[in-house]
Amino acid sequence: LEQDFVIGLSILLRGTVHEKLSWAFNLYDINKDGYITKEEMLAIMKSIYDMMGRYTYPIVREDAPFEHVEKFFQKMDKNQDGVVTIEEFLETCQKDENIMNSMQLFENVI
Repeated sequence: LEQDFVIGLSILLRGTVHEKLSWAFNLYDINKDGYITKEEMLAIMKSIYDMMGRYTYPIVREDAPFEHVEKFFQKMDKNQDGVVTIEEFLETCQKDENIMNSMQLFENVI
């Protein structure tokens, strides 16, 4: 597990855009079947909001993770089949200025 963390950190800091995005996709693809489902995304989002929620003001609303997932799928699920593939994920992220800017943040850390 510690090795996975170090590898993940290394990719975020030193990897190519493609490597960083692939790492992010794999984080959401819990069962590693090559698709992100709404259930997988919601599980991750709930975990993130649970961790962050205690430290935010105003307090995060109960339905915030669900709304986040809905927005994610509206943007990413190009063929509207209910799952996001790595191709859809990579294509959408690379066209999104905000996502690409946040990728640069990691490079400026070290």
